Amino acid sequence: MATLAADLPADVAAACHALVDELARMLEADGDERPIGELRTLVFADLLQRPWDDTRPPVTAHLQIIATLAALAGRSDQPGEVNGLPITAAQLRDLLAQLDALGVRTPEGGSVTLALTDEDGALRATSTLDQLRRLAHRGCPDHPAAPGADCGCAVLDRPEPVDRYGPSAAQHRFVSTRDRTCRFPTCGQRVGWADADHVIPHTCGGATDCANLCCLCRSHHRLKTFARGWRFQMSPDGVLTVTTPSGITRTTRPPGLRSPPTDDTGPPPAEPDDDSPPPF
Repeated sequence: MATLAADLPADVAAACHALVDELARMLEADGDERPIGELRTLVFADLLQRPWDDTRPPVTAHLQIIATLAALAGRSDQPGEVNGLPITAAQLRDLLAQLDALGVRTPEGGSVTLALTDEDGALRATSTLDQLRRLAHRGCPDHPAAPGADCGCAVLDRPEPVDRYGPSAAQHRFVSTRDRTCRFPTCGQRVGWADADHVIPHTCGGATDCANLCCLCRSHHRLKTFARGWRFQMSPDGVLTVTTPSGITRTTRPPGLRSPPTDDTGPPPAEPDDDSPPPF
């Protein structure tokens, strides 16, 4: 066995990977019982060795491109966010005006998902451009007023819980946008291959709610479900704490979520004794 690799621009590599994955999953859906990894390898080799073959069905590679509004506008090269709690109709109208000024449009055959965060980087809501336009046009249903007025009521927030096991499409979009990768410490598997897992299992009373859902790749989803002694806990803003059977604890935070400020008011650390052993 051998490995074939290529250094490509990130967007080209992602498009190639998505194309191979889509064709492999089509083979799987047609009844091919081989593992999905083997199917991807076969598709990859087939595309390289028979580039003239046009019998394969056309597919579209869907890419997730994450950029801040300030970066799109050229005002910053650092991560930023769209602030505001609650997210009101007036704020949506302002956001749409900025997006239109930048020429942001939904690509043909693709999608645009907007992630709105608070000042700490915690994800508050996700939306499409069409949904934003509908909400901005409708305004607050409880306080109808003249266009441009703002009553301060929230018209967009995280998806509501659902009374079933399977998450809704809106919950999938919210959780995958918040997590971006498998949340198991040190994993980082791409979110396209991850499951929306109930942190507190649904069979144990765990709600199908974004505050109880996180992305785990299939391997770590199985570990959490079947291995004994592991403990998973998650805060409402998505901070996941994993404790191993031996008691070691690791915490992962959603990308962009800032750590809480530390308290530096305590006493300074004691000076080490010259005769003390080195700290290792």
